[in-house]
Amino acid sequence: MSEQQEVHCMKAFHGRENNSENGVSGHCLLPVFYSNFAERIWKAPVRKDDVWLVSYPRTGSTWCQEMIWLIQNNLDFHTARTVLQQLRAPLMEFSVIMIEYVDSISSDSCNYSIPRYKKIHLSLDLLFNFMGSFTDQLDHLIRDSVSFVEDLPSPRCIKSHLPIELLPEEIFTVKPKMIYTMRNPKDLCVSYFFHLNLVHKVTVDFDTFCELFLNDALPIGSVFHHYFGFWKRRNDPNILILRYEEMKANTPQTVRTIAKFLGKSLTDEEVDTICEFLSFQNMRENKACNLQVLVDNERGEEFYQKTGQHFIRKGIVGDYKNHMSSEMIKRFDRWIDENTRGTDLVF
Repeated sequence: MSEQQEVHCMKAFHGRENNSENGVSGHCLLPVFYSNFAERIWKAPVRKDDVWLVSYPRTGSTWCQEMIWLIQNNLDFHTARTVLQQLRAPLMEFSVIMIEYVDSISSDSCNYSIPRYKKIHLSLDLLFNFMGSFTDQLDHLIRDSVSFVEDLPSPRCIKSHLPIELLPEEIFTVKPKMIYTMRNPKDLCVSYFFHLNLVHKVTVDFDTFCELFLNDALPIGSVFHHYFGFWKRRNDPNILILRYEEMKANTPQTVRTIAKFLGKSLTDEEVDTICEFLSFQNMRENKACNLQVLVDNERGEEFYQKTGQHFIRKGIVGDYKNHMSSEMIKRFDRWIDENTRGTDLVF
């Protein structure tokens, strides 16, 4: 992204022409009200027995988080069906991501328009019957996700989409267990396109979205900056990096890898039971982790059933071939090569 494009992007995303408040200009795009939480996240206490899942959005993190939580909590399938994942393993910056697309603005410095967003205040009128008792917790999470995380009893499962330099500083000294998921950027782009449309009402067309993605001009910002923050630390004993493609190819092995990393023992039967619980269809239908409770409150009751759209959409590898033109695929391949050349990170 050029300096002019960066200024334009910051103006669209933040409503001003610089990003000095959070100091991540050019790498991570977050709403202006992130500044209300940035210092608190940075200074948030970290516990040795925490288990953190960090990822760029749409890299299989919801699926992986459910694996982690079940392994950490002795395969408590009942709670995994009846308590929202967002409450069991909250996103540290949840209060920051409550945004919605407004429109796009153009500039002579860009050959594409940049989306603008506004903060939304999500009501909780449509809660499933078995979740009614969690209204206060959900309200707390939405209002102040940082204090929500701080109030969790140990051992905590915590999730974040922030790049490594914006996570609590104590992760570098306390060194809790951290799992990081990655995905081929082409499939990630497609999944992120549908996600931002569903959850944040971004209505730009797919080709425009690809331009934004290639230019680091979407929420969270640069994919490769995010990836390399953890890839450079992949040999740290408290960090485990997982690839979505490998998780799909051999889910039982992924479950065993996570269990070993967490110091847990699982029988073959327990591994099989976890994999069945986490099958694509079961994950899609599990209202505790398919985001339906939040989508319905924003979009209307039974939105998935009425529209056919889903937070857990396809769960396949190579879906980019169904959406990208051959020329766009070539552009992505060149972009990936430019960003990984001279490294041992390969897609």
